[in-house]
Amino acid sequence: MSENPILDELVHDQSTGSLLYKGVRYLLIRPETIAGFQKALTESCGKEACENLFAGGYAGGSLSAKKYKELHNFSDHEIIDFMMKMGNQIGWGNFSLVRYDPGVKHLCVAVKDSPFAQAYGQSSRSVCHLIRGVLAGMASVLFGGDCSAEEVQCRARGHENCRFEINAREAHSA
Repeated sequence: MSENPILDELVHDQSTGSLLYKGVRYLLIRPETIAGFQKALTESCGKEACENLFAGGYAGGSLSAKKYKELHNFSDHEIIDFMMKMGNQIGWGNFSLVRYDPGVKHLCVAVKDSPFAQAYGQSSRSVCHLIRGVLAGMASVLFGGDCSAEEVQCRARGHENCRFEINAREAHSA
């Protein structure tokens, strides 16, 4: 047994070329591939590319949170703990909960060593749109509605860690 339970429980289905964790399909891909895709997309689509990457992360985050909540009957706190540990175990960086306030529907997460920021290199803008989306998608399950997210610090912008502020849209606009 390794220090990483995901590696221990990852199942490879050779007949389909699938990698499965707890019945959910995953994909191994180098961060440089994502960064190259992101740069090309941004060059051709502008700022809209960032929101498209966010939307992809959002879909994945909400699907994962729903799936693991259904499979394991997790509480909201357990979903946060599970997904933050999972983010670390699948190589997305070292996630830590800064603040969770269900009363005002707010979540703040820090990520040390984001592979997306590292692979992207220096930037004048935050670049971790997939993580931002995943966290907002997860929060949409916790808060029962659409969420917005902002990467207020990013390693690609010279910060030590990436930091994300997530709010339920109705709570944020109230």
